Amino acid sequence: MPKNSTTFLAASAALTFSGALSSAGAPANAAEVVSTWQGVYTKAQAERGKSRYFTSCAACHGGLLQGDGDTPELAGKSFMKRWGDQPVSTLFSFAASQMPIGRPGSLGAQGYAEVIAYILANNGFPDGARELPANQPALEGIIIETKK
Repeated sequence: MPKNSTTFLAASAALTFSGALSSAGAPANAAEVVSTWQGVYTKAQAERGKSRYFTSCAACHGGLLQGDGDTPELAGKSFMKRWGDQPVSTLFSFAASQMPIGRPGSLGAQGYAEVIAYILANNGFPDGARELPANQPALEGIIIETKK
């Protein structure tokens, strides 16, 4: 998906945002931003995500999230180039609407949140005390922040 399309998805999500976000570590309002460096998922959630990843994603993206010529890597510089400095909601929307190929939406909201927690863990982001929310609007204020 071109970066402009993901930016559009993020902007669309921001327009639909209303009220307080989930208490699962998300900001209280849209003006607050939480970095993935602040521990936005739990270790247990990432472990559940690992299981789901190997069941639904590893056949294409690889056991080490390395991708191949046809599928993008989900860890490392390529992942950060594609998803860095964007809200987690953008990745969540893309994954839920496009993945796995031929079965988009099949993991359910909780399943996608768990897989994203696993992906964040594999990209070196620390775990925290609260689970990554499983709803797109709550993820809008959580930014996949590149190291500075």
